[in-house]
Amino acid sequence: MSEENVDKARDFIAAYNRRDFDAAVESFDPEIEWVLPERQRSDSCRGPDEIKRFWEGLDDTFDELRLEPQEFRDAGDHVATRLRYYSRAKSGVELETELYHQVATFRDGTIVRMEYFAEWSEALEAAGLGER
Repeated sequence: MSEENVDKARDFIAAYNRRDFDAAVESFDPEIEWVLPERQRSDSCRGPDEIKRFWEGLDDTFDELRLEPQEFRDAGDHVATRLRYYSRAKSGVELETELYHQVATFRDGTIVRMEYFAEWSEALEAAGLGER
């Protein structure tokens, strides 16, 4: 199942980048927890509909926001994804950086939690991988 989980994590990001939000949430549990880092914790939410509203809010702020996976680390029921962000705000400010990294938690092939971390080492630790 683990390789399938990596594929689902990859598919989620690809659908998000296409702005196909319905396809992006296909593997999400109806009660998925969307957990953002402490400095952005107020934007954390639950369920695909709340998550899609969050993404729509991002699109109100950015002309472009794209996530580029740098690597996927398979940990069975967890998949850690190292991300590079490319964005251009409506103000014209551009950003290219590793801002947050994600850990998807799976149960029976469904993503039940998506948590974001500022540091790659934190994401690896949360996935049970530690720095290798």
